[in-house]
Amino acid sequence: MNNTTATAAAAHRRTVLLGAAGTVGRWYRTHLTGAGDTVTTADLSTGTDHDEDVRTPSAGLRSAVAASDELVLALPEDVAAACLPWLADHARPEAVIVSTCSVQLPLFEAASELGLGPRLRGVNPMFSPTLPSTGQSVVVIAPGSATDADPHVTRMSARLRAGAMAVSVMSPSDHDAAMSVLQALPHAAILSFVDALLAAPVDVTTLMRIAPPPARTLVALACRILAAPPEIYWDIQRANAQGSARRKELLSSLQRLDTLVDADRAAGFHAALASAAEGLGPYAAEGAQECKELFELIQRRRTARRTGAVAAPAVVPASTGARPEPEPEPTEDQPGDR
Repeated sequence: MNNTTATAAAAHRRTVLLGAAGTVGRWYRTHLTGAGDTVTTADLSTGTDHDEDVRTPSAGLRSAVAASDELVLALPEDVAAACLPWLADHARPEAVIVSTCSVQLPLFEAASELGLGPRLRGVNPMFSPTLPSTGQSVVVIAPGSATDADPHVTRMSARLRAGAMAVSVMSPSDHDAAMSVLQALPHAAILSFVDALLAAPVDVTTLMRIAPPPARTLVALACRILAAPPEIYWDIQRANAQGSARRKELLSSLQRLDTLVDADRAAGFHAALASAAEGLGPYAAEGAQECKELFELIQRRRTARRTGAVAAPAVVPASTGARPEPEPEPTEDQPGDR
């Protein structure tokens, strides 16, 4: 095969997308498959080529996998892991397997035991796929020392960058370490906050009527989690081996704050805030501006509701990640908040 023929073959891929009906599955098809690709879809939901449980595939789905160039696991962690054994038996040796899991290392380890490790790659959109992708960050995961020179990484990165997304390439272990801080930790903090709020001896309706923007923002974040299937956030906490360390660090941080206040140590409190600002570096000022814009949006919406006016869509800079309109709910098999 000459270079021209090889390039043409690579441009038109045969892809099997497991979990195609989920939000991440739909996002993957939109942004990481081409117009000339043949995409075979499978999910429990109706409307896919194979409406079935992908853990116990039919002969037809196995046949499609045996003929594919790319196998995409747009699935929860445990379901993706359950698919690996039969994929190892039926996938072509040349086929690449792509995981979209929020936690990647366990799947890479399981794949290595089945001889699939060198063929596995990952992609993790760092935002809910129900949001616009332009300007958003996406992590591409590759084993070992693979870099942008890896052909699969190169292809995925190019397609994502063509969609105006910012791509970072990480190893599975580095990815999961980052996710323990960016997902497991904030979700634990938010869920702990709403648990404490509901335990307080004050009526929730009264609280929300007078709540200032910081409290409303935390409640809104909690409500976003509560609106999604609990399995999503359970996986984020359970599947990441470093999540326990992050939760214990959160407990220690609360204990230090409690100790400072109980001991009436204002100077220690001031020093802790100064140290935090220094640790955040340039983002301390940028984050303060983002928060100001977010709070202004919240206030405009509250004012519009109280006056009965129709709130005009607010123009929110892309860097804030905030959106003025309600978002569609994610389907059960995919995270609604990455």
